[in-house]
Amino acid sequence: MRTRRILIVDDMEANRYVLRRILSSESNFQVLEAGTGAEGLALMIDGVDLVILDINLPDMTGFELIQKAEQTLGPARLPAIINISATFVSGKDKATGLNTGARAYLTHPINPDEVLATIASLMKSNTRLERVERQRNWAEARNEQLSKEKIMLERFMRSFSHDLRSPLSAAVMATGLMQRKPERRTEELLGVLQDNLQRIDQMVANLLDISHVSVGGGIRLISEPMDLATLLRDAVANLALQLNNPLELEMDESGAQVVWDRSAFLRILDNLVGNAAKHGKAEAPIRIEQSLEDKAIKLVVTNHGAFPAEVLANLATPYFISSQSDTKGWGLGLPIVKALTESFGGQVSFGNEGEQARVEVLLPLAVGD
Repeated sequence: MRTRRILIVDDMEANRYVLRRILSSESNFQVLEAGTGAEGLALMIDGVDLVILDINLPDMTGFELIQKAEQTLGPARLPAIINISATFVSGKDKATGLNTGARAYLTHPINPDEVLATIASLMKSNTRLERVERQRNWAEARNEQLSKEKIMLERFMRSFSHDLRSPLSAAVMATGLMQRKPERRTEELLGVLQDNLQRIDQMVANLLDISHVSVGGGIRLISEPMDLATLLRDAVANLALQLNNPLELEMDESGAQVVWDRSAFLRILDNLVGNAAKHGKAEAPIRIEQSLEDKAIKLVVTNHGAFPAEVLANLATPYFISSQSDTKGWGLGLPIVKALTESFGGQVSFGNEGEQARVEVLLPLAVGD
């Protein structure tokens, strides 16, 4: 049972003595005393659970003290208050006390059982009020969080729609052109159609995966042995055909063999390099470094153009869109990188080095190791 701090505010030492003796019978009561309203206010601000307050004080009335305390603490932090008087308390006085915050009245001579019963009743009431207050605060915090998530999701959907429109338009254009002019059905146009359909498929796959992760699921991986150098060279060569930024690849030539999910790894690399091209300096080199580190593969992707602080704090948050842009959002690319990396049994970190954005991915040689 926690200790309850009970404050007696009365300018009569004899009255405080009587109340102090009554309260001393309860081991969980810590009794504080004040002889003036100013002293009582200071102790109330410091924090008490209940106040036994004389109506008539030398520097202010008990009603005025309650008002000052409420102005300072606010209604939610105002302790339970018992007004006490040496004389008959009129109905008008009671009404004034209730209107200013008192919860009960007692008169001298004090009845010990009545005092303890009144305090016990108010303490139970306060406990219920505290519980209700905590629930209210939780509900308000949850409502605020849901509002933020709603705004974040709406902005993400605008960004996603914007990003989806480009490959969809290109695919529709290529299809329409080949339908209208069959002679234009060349390998080049078929390649344009295939590339853009693959981009759409990738975006939808990212959306489905992050939705699955958000509700507590993981991303299932299927592993197979492969040569890391060949995998990286082919992946970077394919990305180089899609981007205006030159790609610089530096690899460890140890001939490492890995047991990975090929598709999942390519999605990690594609998202990292794609985000670097989208948000970094236009046509500036994107550097990809691979090394072997303590029986794990370390992959570092850097590009010119540092992460803004707001973005860096939310990079792994699904649906996060920087307030700096409604359309050029960070979308799902980096949350997917995080989810896939962790499904491998690895880890990822995002940061800045001077004017460069830097993402470091550490993957085990085999999935789940």
